[in-house]
Amino acid sequence: MIVTVRTTTDARAKADALARGAVEARLVACAQIAGPVTSVYHWRGAIETTEEWEVVFKTTEARYPALEAHLLAAHDYETPEILATRVTRVSEGYARWVERETDAARTEESAATDELPFFVYGTLRPGAYNHDRFLAGRIGTEADAVLHGAVLHDGPGYPYVVPAEGGRVVGTLLTPSPGDYGDLFGLLDRLELPVGYERVAKDVVRVRDGARVSAWVFLAAPDAPLGPVIESGDWFERSPAADASNLRSGG
Repeated sequence: MIVTVRTTTDARAKADALARGAVEARLVACAQIAGPVTSVYHWRGAIETTEEWEVVFKTTEARYPALEAHLLAAHDYETPEILATRVTRVSEGYARWVERETDAARTEESAATDELPFFVYGTLRPGAYNHDRFLAGRIGTEADAVLHGAVLHDGPGYPYVVPAEGGRVVGTLLTPSPGDYGDLFGLLDRLELPVGYERVAKDVVRVRDGARVSAWVFLAAPDAPLGPVIESGDWFERSPAADASNLRSGG
């Protein structure tokens, strides 16, 4: 079943990033951007009027859950508009094209043969909001760990790790439950790669026994929007002022 999925954002550059990220991750076959449009809506007891850009994605019903997870992670609105509509009539050739372009992602995900654990240090750590949204119930083991030779930067709602001599970053080693590795490998790539990360295998130190463990770590890509350094190396110990962000609802 082909579906169209619609979202809005408050800047053309953000719309471009949402569209390109979803297409590059093969969550959708294509995305179209229109605007600006004027949105009028209730938000926190007031009626707001905002100029927005609309992004419409073409995908399959099977890929919708992964697309929704990607948009929730990549969007900077607190309550983004994500609306999916089943397409009741579509040309056979177009439907096959959408299915072929989005199915290719599953082939790429199945090629992930190095089942390393994941070292997470921000919103995916146990107790943080993206862990509860995306990973709860799908992790077999968790262990405190430290990445040496790196520093932690704050970012637009989530942190970034940058290699640096003498630094250390506190985080958690996550090993997916049996049978969940392939799905989580693809999910984490779709969440992280479009918003300024690159996945690299690094050695981290497991706290409980001092063992060195090779793990996947999402480091800052060259164009990542780096904020100030978090001196403690622990995102949970950052300044409360860093939590203030431009969170809002989509119209």
